[in-house]
Amino acid sequence: MMKDKTAIIGMDDAYQGKIGQQREAFCIEFIRQKKESYKRIQNEIFAQIKIKDERVTCHKGCSACCVLYIEASIQESEAITYYLYQKPDILSGFLDRYDFWRHRMRLLGNPFSRCEKILHAQREEEINGIDRQTLLDTLRLYHSQNIPCPFLCDSICSIYDVRPYVCANHYVTTPSEWCQAVNWCNPEFPDRPTIYMTDIDEINDLTFYSRNLNKPAIGFVPTTVYYILTEGLTYITKITGITGLL
Repeated sequence: MMKDKTAIIGMDDAYQGKIGQQREAFCIEFIRQKKESYKRIQNEIFAQIKIKDERVTCHKGCSACCVLYIEASIQESEAITYYLYQKPDILSGFLDRYDFWRHRMRLLGNPFSRCEKILHAQREEEINGIDRQTLLDTLRLYHSQNIPCPFLCDSICSIYDVRPYVCANHYVTTPSEWCQAVNWCNPEFPDRPTIYMTDIDEINDLTFYSRNLNKPAIGFVPTTVYYILTEGLTYITKITGITGLL
């Protein structure tokens, strides 16, 4: 069943008033800076690959890694939300696919909630050996279900221009079929993807539109964006702890 799109806060309401104007200006500048960061990330990773004399096998239309658990900062999710407001067709498609994706999550017992809890504890250095194994098991469970990201449309990322840093910081040089969840999650599968990444300090940025964050606010991308779309500044206040936004 399709999500009730009347629950979505309209763009005019989202960016009205002083805070709304600050919010919109922040998203515009964040997206501009992020595109510069994409270039740096790609250049650094391609330099690593060149040294190894290998070739990137990632290509448009390959969505093998689009079934992974992906987190992003609240700033990234705000920028994605702003991007969706500029692209009504993409926003509508996301809402349609989100319903199916969320249903699959419920059938799994909401594994992303367990992932978030454990990962956030890890950032606070409270994680123990048992939690780490639980995290790995949960991530494998999610990956093995091969559930397409709700931002994926016909095997193409609909928000590629503002995709999370985690997605941009991920290139492989091995056959794309090695990345398939059905194989990768099988402990007997002999081949594992060769993945290249670089440092992404940007994800720890504390800059925000009202005032700087006390610490990074990071969450599962689809749900974070959905809650921003439906709850607006109420959700932003809850996840960041910043008061005076409403």
